[in-house]
Amino acid sequence: MIIHQIKFPIYGIIIFLSIIIGMIYIYHSLKKNHYQDKNILLYFLMYVAFSIIIGKIYTMITSPEQNNIITAGLSSYGGLIGVILSAFIFEKILPLNNQLIKYSILSLPLVYSLSKIACFIVGCCNGIPYSRFGYVIYKEGLNIPQFPIQIVETIVFLGVFLICNIYREKKNIIFWTIISSASIKFLLDYLRYDHLEKMITNNQIFSIIIIIIVGVVFSFHNLKNHI
Repeated sequence: MIIHQIKFPIYGIIIFLSIIIGMIYIYHSLKKNHYQDKNILLYFLMYVAFSIIIGKIYTMITSPEQNNIITAGLSSYGGLIGVILSAFIFEKILPLNNQLIKYSILSLPLVYSLSKIACFIVGCCNGIPYSRFGYVIYKEGLNIPQFPIQIVETIVFLGVFLICNIYREKKNIIFWTIISSASIKFLLDYLRYDHLEKMITNNQIFSIIIIIIVGVVFSFHNLKNHI
């Protein structure tokens, strides 16, 4: 498949829609727990602000050439940090028995899945050189056959979202959602073009950090409950 550059802000539109869809999921989940509309709206303002600002800051830190916060792209891991941070802060302000944190984290694989459609269309987050079934060529980009990693991530993380939501009432689903997402992200990064020049990418390093931190918190949480 050959893809030409689209002179239309499709990237921003799809990213915006993916965030909106994630918020719709959170909204309906919180309404089942009788959370007030005004509190949900206040949380969403923080949710959007934190995910966008921290997402851009993460991009600027990991990609020094993108040194303008206005034009810098949105990093998935930066957005993840922003969403989790906003949920924790808001939960402290207006507690909901961790339901706000739970559904915000459960929404992340869905938002990430949909956002990768934008990456596929515009040709960022390129895949490794690949010339077999399903390859893509970005004429205004690298202009070589590449693995369609963005579409694979869309499908895989949509699956993560669906599976985690089937078991969303299970104990520790928050921990398993984060650990499974970070682990899959780590593995799929081997299929991205950036990995050709690095033994381990920034995304993989951060995936390991997340798995370790969540693993420690998970172990401490279980130990505390058994004491």
